[in-house]
Amino acid sequence: MKSRPRAFPTEVFLASASVIAVIVCLGGCLAAGRAGEDFAFGVYAALLLSLSLGGGGLIALMSALGGRAALRRENERLRRANEELSGEMKNLAEAAERREEFIASFAHELKTPLTAIIGYADMLRSREMTPKNRFTAAGYIFSEGKRLESLSLKLMELIVYGKQGVERRRFDAPYFIREVAAVAVPSLANDGMTLDMRWEPGEVWIEPDLFKTLMINLIDNARKASRRGQTVELFGKNEQEGYAFYVRDHGRGMKREDLTRITEPFYMIDKSRSRAQNGAGLGLALCQRIAELHGTELEFDSEPGKGTTVRVLLKGGAESET
Repeated sequence: MKSRPRAFPTEVFLASASVIAVIVCLGGCLAAGRAGEDFAFGVYAALLLSLSLGGGGLIALMSALGGRAALRRENERLRRANEELSGEMKNLAEAAERREEFIASFAHELKTPLTAIIGYADMLRSREMTPKNRFTAAGYIFSEGKRLESLSLKLMELIVYGKQGVERRRFDAPYFIREVAAVAVPSLANDGMTLDMRWEPGEVWIEPDLFKTLMINLIDNARKASRRGQTVELFGKNEQEGYAFYVRDHGRGMKREDLTRITEPFYMIDKSRSRAQNGAGLGLALCQRIAELHGTELEFDSEPGKGTTVRVLLKGGAESET
């Protein structure tokens, strides 16, 4: 802590000077009284008293002014110290919030690759499979395990360190849709649902691990909103502005007022249902963040009782890497 420079002791100086002046004047009075009888002792004493009172008043005035100035300086010092402390506390709170959000997001995102890993592992141990199908299942287990490893690092960069960009690369859109479908099918099948996928030829610039997380989250939300026997749709389409991915369900749907808030962290439309399905309200918030890193956003069209469609438009196309 820096030591503050001491202010000049004005009040002490004035008080000392006044005391010295009184002593000098009293000494002069005594000396003059002994020197001659015609010395106007009374007049001199009155003058001395006036000067003393004036000096005392001056000391009181300077003390008051000096005290106010010192109080202002101290208040200003305390104000600056409080501002610095508040800033440090805010930074610590934001850092703690980012880390808590990362932990919650990571725990939420663990479920998707683990569901695929567990689903394909269960197929390997419980069913008779052809060598080709066994190899395919083992391949998905391996790829989802590697994606889980990579995803943890990328989520940390996004949420804890606030990374503002991602490294994208060219991807064949139909191949990407098939990759997403392969991961999403086991969880849909467990709930008695099917995935209807279709696509148009095209290429997109994406960060595959993150964008795959986005699309799988959208399908998982569609699954949670649907009933056994229903179909979730995943399709890709060439449009005038670029290539668009769509996820559509025919389940509960949402009210218009909910559509404006569903990408807020921890916002849940039906809290009891979300908790029963191990939801944390983080999936769409993270999806929106990933979409923003790809220069786009999530677009929702929904009607209660009729289902929801989510559109993610990747503008430009394969010719432009932005």
